[in-house]
Amino acid sequence: MQIINKSMPTTPLTTITLLMRNFITNFVRILGICKNSLEIVSMHSSVNAFGNVPRCGVVSKFSDLEVVALGITTEVFGFDSENLLFHRLHNECKEDLPNLISRRQFNT
Repeated sequence: MQIINKSMPTTPLTTITLLMRNFITNFVRILGICKNSLEIVSMHSSVNAFGNVPRCGVVSKFSDLEVVALGITTEVFGFDSENLLFHRLHNECKEDLPNLISRRQFNT
């Protein structure tokens, strides 16, 4: 038996789940466009095979191109709150983005 809290939004769970599924699908598409754009723009790619700009220090598992694609997808979907976005990504899409950076590392 499901207990419904009156303070919770009345949006059906399936709508929220579909929104995040669409978000992930579009994120993957935009990531592909970003990768293709870099290959077309320059013969000497400015990113390595993992999608990171070469630099010294620790390299995140979530690549630089993935951060760019995440920022673009966030703007397309109109997420104004990074807290809400990362809460949903960490809770609803953890298996789709296992190397997702923390909200503190994401600066758009």
